Amino acid sequence: MARRHDALIPLSRDHHLALAQARRLENAAGVGDGAARTRMADDFINFYLGRLLRHFHEEEELFFAPLVDLEAAQDLVMRAVREHLQVHAAARELISQISRGESDPQTLVRLSKMLTAHVRFEEKELFPLVEEMVPEATLAELAGAGRPGG
Repeated sequence: MARRHDALIPLSRDHHLALAQARRLENAAGVGDGAARTRMADDFINFYLGRLLRHFHEEEELFFAPLVDLEAAQDLVMRAVREHLQVHAAARELISQISRGESDPQTLVRLSKMLTAHVRFEEKELFPLVEEMVPEATLAELAGAGRPGG
């Protein structure tokens, strides 16, 4: 597998963490103790609020924006943004459940599958397109943008 451009490495690391969280959500869905399941769901929400929101913002602002007007990239960029919105909606649903002391196993599984499919799509289809279509000078500039120590 080809090495990611330095500008995308922090996002790929986030993807690895997101896949681990998706696995935890799937495991949580099988927990019979509702209180324990809800604690596990809350752990995901902490990840979502603490890291995943920033991750989505960085992708959209720094990497998708340069592609949005390029016809060859529009469908993939719009798919990624739509999937971000779907994850937001599912996370908000889970937050609502947690606020009632609940966590529906079906919601956990749906969110897990959604997040896993999204990460795989970005890594296999969208990030290679970013590397191909965003000029090297722009990628080099973006490598220093976003998060400190990225």
